[in-house]
Amino acid sequence: MREIRSSIIEKVRSPVVAGLFYPEERNDAAAALCSYGLEHGVGGRAKALIAPHGAWEFSGSIAAAAFAAAAGRAVMGGVSRVAILGPGHHYAEEGLFLSDSGCFDTPLGRLPVDRRLCSGLASCSTLFEYNDIPHLDESSIEVLLPFIRFCFPGAAIIPVLMCGSQPRLISALARAMKIAFEPELEELLLVVSSNLSVDRDEETALARAQRCRRLLEAGDRDRFGRGIADGSISACGAPLIAALLESGLYEGAAARSLREPLVMAKAERGNTTYYGAIAFE
Repeated sequence: MREIRSSIIEKVRSPVVAGLFYPEERNDAAAALCSYGLEHGVGGRAKALIAPHGAWEFSGSIAAAAFAAAAGRAVMGGVSRVAILGPGHHYAEEGLFLSDSGCFDTPLGRLPVDRRLCSGLASCSTLFEYNDIPHLDESSIEVLLPFIRFCFPGAAIIPVLMCGSQPRLISALARAMKIAFEPELEELLLVVSSNLSVDRDEETALARAQRCRRLLEAGDRDRFGRGIADGSISACGAPLIAALLESGLYEGAAARSLREPLVMAKAERGNTTYYGAIAFE
């Protein structure tokens, strides 16, 4: 395990897309979350979620549907830790990156990093690295942090970025989560930050999103993995979803799609992305 550490002063990871992807002022962010129908302590008791990380204008209501499916677990301190897994879009080096920061800032307040569980993950494989550089300009985790702070204000987070999609990364993360998280499941919520598909062709993007959702609802881990390999699964967080399935942490939990229809966002010149929300209950 390689480490880049500075423990003299606790580092804070500051938002980089607040004001662009979501409101940067506390009152505005809270108002937006309430407008999506979120209420603290009101909702389901999902064990794990797949939620999108686009700009709130496009995917905020979808992410809110995901968190509402677990928000009922906030009652009586039911969730004290949230593992948030995001894909890295910008960092060239492949690996599993833990944050060296002591907390992540949001418009609603800071979320402390659970160093014990981060260390537990890191002890399981040399593919984990403490390195804040991949986290600094990545939005896949950041965009969902206000939802965590709103729904579970007392929770600590375990932020993990996966850069790359090699099977060895998927298996290393799956094994580490099994070892580190299994004793903590009663008070842990696991969130995978991912869209359901992305493609330059709109019809292909829709077909791949529908296939992704069908395989998750069927619990078909093997076909999901083959879909990543052959490109028929194009969700940006697909390797993280595969690690969740491979870990076996939620074996027997039903995966349920939370919103119909799927929501599309089309770039001015480029890809079509489909967003959805999945809860493992």
